[in-house]
Amino acid sequence: MTAHEPRTGKARLVGRFLWHYAEMTIAMLLGMLLLGMVVPKTGRFGLDTLIMAANMTIGMSVWMAVRRHSRPRIAEMGLAMIVPFVILLVPYWFGAVSQMLVMSLGHTLMFVAMALVMVWRHEEYTHHHHKLPVRPKWIWRATVVLIALLPAAAISATNTIGRFADRYEARTDHVTVDPTPKQHDPSKPTVAFVVGSKGANVADLLGPYDVLAGTGRVNTYVVSAGARLVTLTGGLDIVPDMTFDELGQLLRNNGDKLDAVVIPAEQEMDATELASVTGWIRRQYTDGALTVSVCAGARTLAATGLLDGRPATSHWLRLSGLQNDFPKVNWERGVRYVDDGNIITAAGVLSGVDGGLRILERLTDADTARQAANRVHWRYYSPGSSARIPENSLQWADFVAPLNTSYQTGPTTVGVQLVDGTDELELASAFVSYTEQAMVARTVAVGDAPIRSKHGLTFVPRTKIAAAGDFERLLVPGLDAARQHAGAPGGEYLHQADEFAFDPVLRDIARTYDVATAHFAAKTLEYPVMDVQLTGQDWPWGPTIVPIALILVSAGVAITGGIVFRRIRAKSAPAPTIPAPMGELVHS
Repeated sequence: MTAHEPRTGKARLVGRFLWHYAEMTIAMLLGMLLLGMVVPKTGRFGLDTLIMAANMTIGMSVWMAVRRHSRPRIAEMGLAMIVPFVILLVPYWFGAVSQMLVMSLGHTLMFVAMALVMVWRHEEYTHHHHKLPVRPKWIWRATVVLIALLPAAAISATNTIGRFADRYEARTDHVTVDPTPKQHDPSKPTVAFVVGSKGANVADLLGPYDVLAGTGRVNTYVVSAGARLVTLTGGLDIVPDMTFDELGQLLRNNGDKLDAVVIPAEQEMDATELASVTGWIRRQYTDGALTVSVCAGARTLAATGLLDGRPATSHWLRLSGLQNDFPKVNWERGVRYVDDGNIITAAGVLSGVDGGLRILERLTDADTARQAANRVHWRYYSPGSSARIPENSLQWADFVAPLNTSYQTGPTTVGVQLVDGTDELELASAFVSYTEQAMVARTVAVGDAPIRSKHGLTFVPRTKIAAAGDFERLLVPGLDAARQHAGAPGGEYLHQADEFAFDPVLRDIARTYDVATAHFAAKTLEYPVMDVQLTGQDWPWGPTIVPIALILVSAGVAITGGIVFRRIRAKSAPAPTIPAPMGELVHS
């Protein structure tokens, strides 16, 4: 190096290194966000995690190519991003780590691995540069915006996945529990409730089950293609009464037949199980069984082909997707259920209560249905016809959902104690409302042994009562449990009066979190709450303030860092060479 050759100072090299790291981080996040909008999720956590890592790697790789890095260097950095997730998924598949740990630790190790690769190849990332055909001030402004949004986006993704990705996650201890035996009465109608091995919506299933089983006039069975333990919404594990084959054998032994099939919203099944379930449903329909779907259970029913050319309904949030996927079906909005002869489709979630009442009208009589509505305190029973309901759509007030999933400041881990004899609708209200509907908390079933519900279903807890202290709240559903003080010390009794099971839960959500969230939960439950007094703060101000504060602080840090960086860069720049005066050159 000659006396007049510019020399790059250490501070300038460090600045280039950090700038390069920030560029790749931003490109990685853009890849995840943009590709995430076009690449569909599979519903399988392991595969979706790898797809997310691939999306981030693609975004980073494109930017590195723009920066004219070589293919080997791009490949190295890609491996640094993907390998941490691949390694962590191995113990996850064996049940050793949770989904939340895979996501949080995976992202942490990825950022560390990226930095280590850059340190290893420091010449590449401190001396390699490529001028972009964009004004520096616009790059700077875009960088400030992206850095400002980065922490809020990262916290949102981590919290959302950590709290809600595992609401149908199967347990890992492979527990074996026998179902509670039931006495079959051939003189009564028989109704089967279908659950898939990947899980089903707890309210879609237990709502109509409670309505029917509570009458004592119907044989009710929860059946599966073969699964012996099925996870319902919020981590409530149910033991199906029997398999399809076992139900068939029972009916043949008693000279009986199946009178109705109820299909709740199911988690996505693999191709083999879906073929088994849809084939079985078609056979029951052909044999004369009344076929009923609840909420997104209409998707499973539509997959049988039985809805083609017929009117049907489903949850208001699902109808657009169903219309695209099953255009031959005449989808209807604004009705509690559609009765089209031997097929009934009910709208969202608690519309299953009316669906159950309609089954009673069809299989027994209107008086039995009216008594059933009174027993569960369902105020919206419309005898003999389907009532009109609001044609809901997403509105600005529904922004409470992403706020709650991302930045909830209230209790987010809730234990729910299982107590013998609890009514099925009471159980459903605790597990579905805080998770899939209000989206404020993750629930865990707590108990020291399997329980039998009021009408003969068997449920298995996930953790012991001794561990209840690990949760921010312990809820105890069930009016009988409250009257008998059957809950663990410190438990909060949800049901303390004779009323519809979801009313006190919605009041609790309004009081503990906010009224807007309670209204959103009721809207997604398709449950009118005009006569339910909801009191509490009007809006989730805590979850609203958190992202705003994060963005402002991050923007301040980015701007301050940029100012410091420019000053360091200016100080480390080589001094301009001043030509010697002409006279000195002559005398020399």
